[in-house]
Parts: sequence; C-alpha cells; structure tokens
Amino acid sequence: MSKSYLQVLTGLIVGLASLSTFALSDAEFKTSLDAARSGKWSQVDDAVSEHVLAPYIEYHRIKRNLPDVSASDVRSYATENSDSPLSRWIVRHATLTYGAARKWDEVLSLNEYAPADAPGRCIYYRAKLIKDQTAAFDGGRQLWLSGSSRPEQCDDLFKAMLSRGEINEQAIWQRAVMALQAGNRSLSDYLLRKLPAEWRVASSTFRQLRSSPEKLLTLDKTFPAGVERSDMGYAVLAYLVRRKPETVAELYPKLSEAGVLSDAQLERIGNMLAARSYKFDAGERPDIIDQLLTDLGDGNLIGPVLREAIAQSDWDAVLAWTDKVQGSDKDSGYHMYWRGRALEALGQSEAAHHAYTKAASAREFYGFLAAEKLALPYELKQSTTSLQEGQLETVAETPAVARIRALWAIGEEGLAADEWNFTLLRNPSDTPVYAELAKQNGWPALAVQATISGRHWNLLEHRFPLAYQDEFSRWAEEYDLDPSLLMSIARRESAFNPHARSPVGARGLMQIMPATAKQVAREKNLVLNDVNDDLMDYRTNIPLGSYYVRSLLERYQGNLIAALAGYNAGPHKVDRWLKDAPVAYDQFIESIPYRETRDYVKAVLAYRVIFSSLKGKEVTAVLDPDERVFAQQLSQVESVVPARN
Repeated sequence: MSKSYLQVLTGLIVGLASLSTFALSDAEFKTSLDAARSGKWSQVDDAVSEHVLAPYIEYHRIKRNLPDVSASDVRSYATENSDSPLSRWIVRHATLTYGAARKWDEVLSLNEYAPADAPGRCIYYRAKLIKDQTAAFDGGRQLWLSGSSRPEQCDDLFKAMLSRGEINEQAIWQRAVMALQAGNRSLSDYLLRKLPAEWRVASSTFRQLRSSPEKLLTLDKTFPAGVERSDMGYAVLAYLVRRKPETVAELYPKLSEAGVLSDAQLERIGNMLAARSYKFDAGERPDIIDQLLTDLGDGNLIGPVLREAIAQSDWDAVLAWTDKVQGSDKDSGYHMYWRGRALEALGQSEAAHHAYTKAASAREFYGFLAAEKLALPYELKQSTTSLQEGQLETVAETPAVARIRALWAIGEEGLAADEWNFTLLRNPSDTPVYAELAKQNGWPALAVQATISGRHWNLLEHRFPLAYQDEFSRWAEEYDLDPSLLMSIARRESAFNPHARSPVGARGLMQIMPATAKQVAREKNLVLNDVNDDLMDYRTNIPLGSYYVRSLLERYQGNLIAALAGYNAGPHKVDRWLKDAPVAYDQFIESIPYRETRDYVKAVLAYRVIFSSLKGKEVTAVLDPDERVFAQQLSQVESVVPARN
C-alpha cells in the first residue's frame, strides 16, 4: 500500500528536523513561514516541525499541492487541527480546488454535508449529481431561488438542472421576481428574457409596472400558472420604495382597498416606506408616512423625523415623536434626554428633571449629558471578571493560546486574531476568562473582541483597556491634547488593532488614510519609507493621528465635535454642515446627515469619559466649555487641513 501524502510529508519534515540541533527563533520561523507562502520550499528551515506553528507550514504545503492531495489527507489535517481556523480554511480551499478540477468524488469524500458558503454549496451539489440527483436538485433549487447573482461555481449545476427541466419557466419567473424585489433589476431583466413566448404578457406587464405602478390597482390579465399578482406587485413596490418613495406613498393607501397585496406584504411595504421618511422635508412629508411611523412606534424608524425636529428646535414635535416611540426603546438614554431637552425648553422643569433622571441611568453619550445636567455621577455599571481558581492557567496552557502567543511574537497579529476569534466561538462560556487572559498578556484588541463575543458590556477594563498609554501620553503632551481623547479615537477606529485596514484604505490604530499621512509627514518633515507599512506601526500611526486631531481642532477653533466629525467624514463635509448648523452643540450632532458620523462623535466622547474614569480621573463634564461652543464663523475658517477621505 502506498503511503499517503501526509505520511510522506510528516516523515520528511521529522527526518529533516532531526538533523537540526537548535529550535527555531521567532525570526527564523517567520522567514520559513514567508517562504512557505511563496512556495519557496528550499528556504523553509528543516526544524519547522518542532515549532508550535508548524501546522501553518503544513497548511501552505497542502494548499500548494492541491488538487493532487487526497480528500482523506485533507480531512486528516483538518481533524488534527480542529481547534484552529486552519481546519476550516483548508477544507474550503480544497473544496473549491477539487471543484475547479472536477474531482467530484473528492468533493463528496471531504464534505459530509453541504458547505455554508454559496460557492462550496454549488460545488457540493454539482458533485451530488453523479450519485444522488434528488439531493442535488433539491439543493440546487434552494441556490437558484435567490434575488442575488450566484457565483460561477453554480453554472454547471444550473445548466444541468435547466437541461433536465428541474429549473422550469416558473422557477425562472420566480427568481426574476425575487431579483427585482432585492433591487437587482439587471438580473431580473436577464431572467425575463429567458422566458418563452407564452410568458411575454407576464414579462412585459412586470416591466411596465415599474414605471406605472398604479396599474396594479386595475390589473386584470390572464397570466401563466404560478404568476401571482400579489407577488408581482410586492416586488415592484419593494423596488420602487427605495427609488421613488413619493410614488409608493401616494399609492399605499389605495393598496389595501384594492386587495393587491397580502396583509403581510402590505405591512412590509409600510415598514420600508416608513424607513424612508428622511427622503422628505417636514413640510412635504406625506401624511401616510407620519401615520405609519405612529402605528409602528419603532424608535429607529422615527429617528429621522425626530432628528429633524431637534435640529429645527421644534420642541413640541420632539415631545410628540418621543411619545410615539414604543417598547423598551422609549426609555432609552437618547429618547429620554431629548424628551428632557424639549420639556426644559418648554418650561416644564419638573417633567424635564424626571426625563433627565431616566436618561442618566444609561451608560452612553446622552446618559452622561443628562447626568451632567443633574450634577449626578456618571453611571458606568462596571463589573470585574469572577474566575475560579486555576481557570486562567488552564486556558493559558491550551494549544490555541500557544499558537496565538507565537503568532503575536512573529508579528502575525492578523492570524493571531483569527485564531482568537475561532477560539472564542468554540468556547463561548469561557469568554470572560479569555478577556482576562488578553488583558494580562497585553493584547488589547483581543481583550476587546472577547467582551464583544461574550457580550460582556460591563467589563470596562477589558472593553476599554488602557492600551499604548505611554505613546498616547507622549503625543498628547506634544500637541496639547487629552490622551484619553486620543485613546478613545483609536478605540472607536480600530478597537486597538494596530493592523486594522478599512475597506476605503484607512490603516492602523487611528485609521489614517495614506494620503493624509503623506501630507502630515510633509508638514512635520517626517520620513515615511512605505506609507502603507509605516501606518501599521503604532509608533508612526499615533503621532500622525495626534497631529491630525490637533490640526482639526485648530481649524474649528477648539470645537471638539466639529473636529471629530471632520476626522470621521472629512473636514470639507463638516464645513458644509456648519453653514446651516444649529448653534447648540447637541442639536448640531443630531443634524449631522451621516449616521456613521453622528454615532462616531457620540461614541468617542462617551469613550473619553470611560477612559478618564478608568484612569482614576474625576470627570464632571463630557465636553469642556471651549470644546462645545458653536459659532457660525467656524464654517468660514480658511486654514488648510488634509482631507481624510
């Protein structure tokens, strides 16, 4: 019997390793890992098998040799490394590689069940065609019925199903309707063109309704079996409500009387329409929008109209809308604070005090503002980990933690985070233990992730670790800034992950755009060797980010709210917002049109209170007076600050 690939590989590595006297250093193993990634096996040290991260070398060797590695060997590797994300990565990659090579038996041998990802499922059910067509077609139909485009791995399966009639005209129609409902008009049109001539009336009617949805009310045509007027109408309205909400708003009251949609469909369209209240100015908003918002009582849906009333100082409207919020959200810090503000503005001091008192119980920006108004201490609700004897030591000695330590030591923080997240998912009841372990080991990003994974919102020392404190203090002193402010920005931007990368290209602890870094470097006469790599070094990232914060504060004459909004959205946008901004600082925050920026400003300011409190500093105000003053001339400032995005 011939030896398996893994037996040969293991024997080779062990044999070579026996020639080495010394264990590899971190630097030597990193060199070997980089060589393995590039397929330069002659540069892989003989002693890699002795290292705790040897499975990573083996992973790249198997990956490089696929699809010529058997499924049994891949499965053996995955089983041996079941406590690592490597097991999932290798199975997924092998499945895709086997599928591309049309090795269907290997696909089924490797996967007992259909994979979770769409490409893997398509390959799995294509492989099933050979031995179990019923299962293949059942799985294929589930994949087909989607409003989104499917990956190329589905092509073979769908072609086979079309040729056998398993995907018939009704299935094509059904998917065309689903595609329009999901907003994918091009896919819908593509599918409609695939229908035969007897479906022409249904197809043309469906297209016409997009431009003339009022025809739904009088639609009286004969369609092929399987075409439901309600499904057609729902898809058209779901598509239009995102693009022409005013059209749907005009039509909506008539839909119920005409019986065009089912009750469930009508309710969903109503929710979608209510969610687009921000598309209308208060004076132009159709009555049906306000009625839907009132009936639904959803705080998130009411948000845009409430913010509009706040920005306009329409305190009667603020009271009315906060009163319409239903459920637990009604007593949130946000809604209670603004109810208190409205009552205070209307001279109802006792009721305002009651609302502020409720708001002050919340650990968030508006809860802190309410507490400040009442001269109450901030409600931090802090708790500590309660661990059993030996629990921390047991977790610390696991192979997963050994790998995490080793990955961290060789600068592979991204892989360390992957191992960490995988471990947290496998051990949900131990997340407080892992949070404490990360804190003690100086892994702030991992401590934060453990609290998020376990939803331990009150473990403040772990959610808000005092990370990189010396570096933040150094540059805060250099630029006359509050170090807790800089820490709060980094916590919001990257959760203290020095290697974080955003989809738009921002990098590092303080998520600085490369263009911004280059401009700041020129102004400060700093030398950047490779800006993308340099930003991943906290020793470069923190001083650049600190200087940028200082420059924004100078641009906005010390106003911290405008500076933070500029850091998140870019100063040019903030300049525009300031032109018509309310003078009151809290009203300005709610007038910011971008939800991300509104949430960002409030989060950073709340985080600063928490960080300052954890440092033992007495905090009596969320914002100092000079940080909150708004003057219209702020928008007239002509100083040049590099745009962040």
